[in-house]
Amino acid sequence: MRSRNALFLLMLTILVSHMVSAQDQAQPSVGSGWKAWWTQPQSGPAILHVSAHCELPTPGHKVELVPASPQGSDATVLVLNETVHPPEGMVAQVITPFELHYRKRTRPEFKEVVINPAGTHVPIAEAQKKSKENTGEPK
Repeated sequence: MRSRNALFLLMLTILVSHMVSAQDQAQPSVGSGWKAWWTQPQSGPAILHVSAHCELPTPGHKVELVPASPQGSDATVLVLNETVHPPEGMVAQVITPFELHYRKRTRPEFKEVVINPAGTHVPIAEAQKKSKENTGEPK
């Protein structure tokens, strides 16, 4: 009876450690190739765009940028939090590319974006007129 309990505890310990290890591996990589730029529509306020390339551990993960609350003390810096939404249920463990894009009509006084939790600083390119041929993304 003791050996059965000991075996059960050993198996349970191995299972839990494997689950913790799998969760650690399931954290998305920090975005790379960050860009931030303004577009100026023909009418209305400027639009701030922030984009990055992410690699997610499964197709079920989603990532979004959400304005931090409160913002920092520098009014020229917009602070965004990178928020990861894990999948529900079981999904294949396949590295999946994800293009992250944030768009917001906002005041054009911002000069830089800070992405948390990594603390990545991204300078904002000058506003460009938007046309049908031009997505406004800086080259």
